[in-house]
Amino acid sequence: MWTDTEEGRAFIAEVSKNVVSQVAPEEMDLFDELVQEYFDDPTPPDPEEAASDDALGFGLGGALIATTPAVAAMANVVFGFLLTEVINIAKDQAGEIAVLKLKAHFSSRGESGTGSPPLTTEQLAKVKQLASDQAKAFGMNDDEARKMADALVGSLALSS
Repeated sequence: MWTDTEEGRAFIAEVSKNVVSQVAPEEMDLFDELVQEYFDDPTPPDPEEAASDDALGFGLGGALIATTPAVAAMANVVFGFLLTEVINIAKDQAGEIAVLKLKAHFSSRGESGTGSPPLTTEQLAKVKQLASDQAKAFGMNDDEARKMADALVGSLALSS
């Protein structure tokens, strides 16, 4: 899938950086390393393993969960869903045009000249649910997952 390409990864990193700067600005100094770790191993962390890593026994293992990999995972799953949606809407158009339309939804440079239709309320709700579920899979609590999903959906809604 496109999200597994170098271009797709760069796009995921760009959008993720924007979201992380909003929800976890303290991670910006480590962003490049953390997003690369996600790309190297995109599987969610094992919560039981994190609990056993708490060598001092203070229960801080969960507090050390990085937001960046969760945001990258959210972006990856959301882009996969949206790419499928765009392709379904634009069946008669080539895959490259569908990717351009997807990029237009998240363009930080306002390059929305591709005629991309806005997302429906149902699509935005599905995106928010996918994003939230992915954040929780990466160890975020409900409140953190909601904030992260809102930031990602906000970047979609504002560019539509």
